[in-house]
Amino acid sequence: MPRLIPASVRARLLLAFTILAIAALLLAAVGWRSLTNTDRAMQGFNERVLPEIARSLELAERAANLAALAPYVAEVNVPFQLQAESAALRERIGNVLALARRIPDLEDAAPGLPALVGRLDDTLTALIDKTRDGLYLQEDIRQHLYRIGQLRDDADNGPAALPPALTALTAAAAADSTDALNRFRSAYDERVDALAGTPAATALRGIGNGEDGIFALRARKLAIEEEQAFLLAQTRALSEQLSSEVRTYVTALQQRVGTQAEALGATVRSGKTGIVVIALVCAAAAALGALLVRELVGNLKAVTHLMTRLAQGDTARATPATDRDDELGALARAFHVFRGNAVALDEQSRLLETVFHNINDGLSVFDAQGRLVTWNPQYLQILGLPAERIHTGMPLQEVQALLPPVASENRTPEGTALATGELNQRRQHQPQAFERHFTDGRVVEFRSRPMPDGGFVTLYSDLTARKTVEAQLRQSQKMEVLGQLTGGVAHDFNNLLAAVTGNLQLLDDDPALADRHRRYARRALAAAERGASLTARLLAFARKQRLAPQPTDVDSLVNGMVDLIEYSVGPAVRIELDLGARDAVVDVDREQLENALLNLAINASAAMPDGGRLTVRTRGTRKGPAVIEMADTGCGIPDAQLEHVLEPFYTTRESGGGSGLGLSIVYGFVKQSGGDVRITSRVGEGTSVRLELPTTIRPAMAADAAKAAPGGTTPARRVLLVEDDDDVRETACDMLERLGHEVVAVADAETAREALDLDAQGYDVMLTDVNLGEGGNGVELRREIVARDSAPAVVLTSGLSRDLLVKRYGLAEDVPVLAKPYRLDALAEAIGRTRDDPV
Repeated sequence: MPRLIPASVRARLLLAFTILAIAALLLAAVGWRSLTNTDRAMQGFNERVLPEIARSLELAERAANLAALAPYVAEVNVPFQLQAESAALRERIGNVLALARRIPDLEDAAPGLPALVGRLDDTLTALIDKTRDGLYLQEDIRQHLYRIGQLRDDADNGPAALPPALTALTAAAAADSTDALNRFRSAYDERVDALAGTPAATALRGIGNGEDGIFALRARKLAIEEEQAFLLAQTRALSEQLSSEVRTYVTALQQRVGTQAEALGATVRSGKTGIVVIALVCAAAAALGALLVRELVGNLKAVTHLMTRLAQGDTARATPATDRDDELGALARAFHVFRGNAVALDEQSRLLETVFHNINDGLSVFDAQGRLVTWNPQYLQILGLPAERIHTGMPLQEVQALLPPVASENRTPEGTALATGELNQRRQHQPQAFERHFTDGRVVEFRSRPMPDGGFVTLYSDLTARKTVEAQLRQSQKMEVLGQLTGGVAHDFNNLLAAVTGNLQLLDDDPALADRHRRYARRALAAAERGASLTARLLAFARKQRLAPQPTDVDSLVNGMVDLIEYSVGPAVRIELDLGARDAVVDVDREQLENALLNLAINASAAMPDGGRLTVRTRGTRKGPAVIEMADTGCGIPDAQLEHVLEPFYTTRESGGGSGLGLSIVYGFVKQSGGDVRITSRVGEGTSVRLELPTTIRPAMAADAAKAAPGGTTPARRVLLVEDDDDVRETACDMLERLGHEVVAVADAETAREALDLDAQGYDVMLTDVNLGEGGNGVELRREIVARDSAPAVVLTSGLSRDLLVKRYGLAEDVPVLAKPYRLDALAEAIGRTRDDPV
């Protein structure tokens, strides 16, 4: 110091500098210690906690992926595909095990997690092995099916019992239960016993019997399928337990994070308090030597300002005085390190925020008072909430009030309705899983869990697509039940029609009947025949069967369907016919074509909910293709959807109604029949569906020659009539007698056998119903009768469709059946044919 300064001033300045120096040293020490502790805490957080959180989340994700892959392994039906799927699955299992070993203190925080991962590995390995065993068994079954196909090629020249035996073996290969397999085994044993001593019996036993026979292989395959289902269920259960263990571990990590955050906050607060106290001391000392310490105080203010800006989120400013060699420089460098750690922590926070905002499901968090804390964009999108009206702190009830009107109600997964107020209370205390159903068809799943400090977090998943598939499955099952129900009542209904039409024909044929009464009888007969036709169409609509092409007059078919189409589309839709295919005959399955046209009519009516016009137009000649066109005046189909309407399960209905199979079934049938489908549409004007079918030559009509009227050329024969329905039996007896035949009528199969055994004169024909109630069935009776010596010819009659007869009674494909209700001429023709075909 210059000597010009007085000693007292120098003393005061020296004292000020001494105080300032001591204060600076204390400030540097406090700041250094605070920043060092902060740096250590941040370093420990970055090195341990964040990687552990990332690994635990990755472990949960990979474990969930393992459970999701398991069904794909079970559904593999090709060996090389199984090898690829199992290799990928084992690789993922190895990754999960390796990741679990990399997480420190895992067994202390979640002791059950390693064992669960091991059990999941064992379960998936067992699933792969079972799937492989099932594929080997399926290959063995296919080899037997190939041998069955070879035997079936020679079945036409073989014994009569061979085709049914082959059918039983083929059905056994696809049996879906042990009971079904046992029924097919019984049918097979019966046919093989009938073939005893023949080469065919030896070949059949080689296929069906033994440990490697088709019945044993299918039984083992069914057992493997049950074990696969059990392993899949166990995989899902283990995956859920694994997720629970991971959540336990993450909870422990959260507690550690909270503890470290509190420690870090205490360190920062302590440092700030010390710095403030020492800064005051420095300010008092600096008042005595302001000129000497201006630079030091200026730099200190700059560092303090920078720390304040950092607390406000400003990380772009450079740290001053980091190149100084004194305590201030050390403080600036320490603060620079602290700021770098804070920037890294901010980047980690942004990463978590990015994940939060970009997951597929919606997420929201409400506090203990039911106020909205945070949410992601998907939360607003899935629930249809207005983004401009949602804000932090908004009560749950106000958020729910903003839901769109289509969000109708809350239900449990089982379908039970839930009260919103009670549900809001339960979400604060225990996990809740429920669904919100929207009137537009959407379904959103809510999975809510309470938080330790109060409040709850909820995950929202859109289940609309999955629910749509489930609804389609239920619709398919309902159609199957409808087919079974329709087939079940068809026999009784057709018996009623048989009695009605038979008696009306007898009445019409009575020469003593007055003309006026004859008109009444014929009118009632026409109505009964329309009822029989309607029953046949409904049966065709409900069942699946192979195509049976036959020459069909296009205009006559369309004209005969008008009533059924009108019933289907409703009174609001006006039907207009424009028939111009008078000479066109197509070779198609008539019932399937009727089903296709009915599907198109129903689709057209759905496009005209407020009514409209449906035009059915036909065109065609003997040379060109026949055209059947259905044009509606409905809403039309956009171009973007038009190219997809023929795809299975695709529907244009906004509500998601319908199975999406109607047009695809029509397209498949028309293409299988050698034709084509063309669709044109304009939005707001309507849609036109055009079916083009190849024509065929009109068959020669010999209806008059085929009919055998009373007193015709059909010789009188002795007929044994077997019919369990009293009215039908009496009517059929009168019709046969009207045709000039001698008739003996019985009600069941046992009485029929006794009549054949006791009658010395013998019968020429046995006319038997297939369904004889508790008195047996006509198919079995026919098999027994034709095996006898000097057996009468057998004519089967039934009101059931052929596919149901084949399914229920094992009717052979080549056995003709006289359909109920039958006309007098059809009965005469069936009896007359027995002269040429006695069986």
